[in-house]
Amino acid sequence: MDFIFQPLVSKICNEPADYSSFKIIEGNPKMYFKWLFNMWISAAIGEELLFRGFAFSQLKKLLGEKKILIVLLSAIMFSLPHLYQGISGLIMTFLFGLAFGFIYLKFQNIWINIIVHGLIDTVFLTLSYYGLTDFYSGFNIIF
Repeated sequence: MDFIFQPLVSKICNEPADYSSFKIIEGNPKMYFKWLFNMWISAAIGEELLFRGFAFSQLKKLLGEKKILIVLLSAIMFSLPHLYQGISGLIMTFLFGLAFGFIYLKFQNIWINIIVHGLIDTVFLTLSYYGLTDFYSGFNIIF
């Protein structure tokens, strides 16, 4: 999704997502592996348990079988803590939240979400390590 939708979202918002806070890991293997470990614990495991596992069960108690609404609300809750990335980053995180929500809805297996989320963030952190996050803003020319 990042490679397809991020350039379009950046163009629509007239700004790329702000990933400047990830510059600290660029070219620093010690920092990269520290962040990678922390990301798997906090984002892949933590966010999926919170926003898919816990939020889905609580929203189901409140809303019943309104599955699309549950996915939508969990995606909104998932995206809000990412506001530091700017509007473009917020929208992208919301889109990922929708995707993660539909994955969870389809498979009802939190481990699939954890693995998918972790792999996506691993790719992003690896791009950050190599200083390639500007890649996202560079594709604005396409649109």
